[in-house]
Amino acid sequence: MLYKYRTIENFKFFVDIILKNRLFAAPYFDLNDPMEGRYIYSFGHPSDKIIRAIKGEKEKLRIVSLSRNFNNTLMWAHYANGHRGVAVGVEVNRNKYDIRRVNYSDSMFNLQYNLDFPSLDVAKRILSEKHLAWSYEEEERIFVEDGQQFAEVKVKEIILGSKMSTQNQGFVRELVSKINPNIIVKRFDSQDYELLA
Repeated sequence: MLYKYRTIENFKFFVDIILKNRLFAAPYFDLNDPMEGRYIYSFGHPSDKIIRAIKGEKEKLRIVSLSRNFNNTLMWAHYANGHRGVAVGVEVNRNKYDIRRVNYSDSMFNLQYNLDFPSLDVAKRILSEKHLAWSYEEEERIFVEDGQQFAEVKVKEIILGSKMSTQNQGFVRELVSKINPNIIVKRFDSQDYELLA
């Protein structure tokens, strides 16, 4: 299972995930990392033609960023409104989507002219590399193609943040039970990393 950490501040986006079993896929330049999609070139400076071609391939893709870990306190703090949001556990059809683990490194992706002529695969390889500082995210990326803006998922569980108000917990539980009672709803206790029913 993979997890999407979300705030519930903009409630319609959270409801959309549960109601339509889908996650929004963003263009790479809208993601958090300012170094997203950067690379170095093994043979000096690439030609403008190659730079444009690679940029064009990257722009054909949209990305859903997910984590393999539901109990990362930094993820809760950064992406789930300081533990007041949720972690949405989903299953993704790996036969339908290209899903890649992010590789974390101290250096940028090294593009080699002889091996890496611009293609969608090269763009995905570049976009599957991040600096080591981001490794706590344990990220996997769904690559969405063909102009689609969402990835279809199966929502399996909702984990409520440890600082979510009692009122919001009750509202989310009731909402989920009405939309899809098969989704498991749990509360996360960041003090001892235990899930509470």
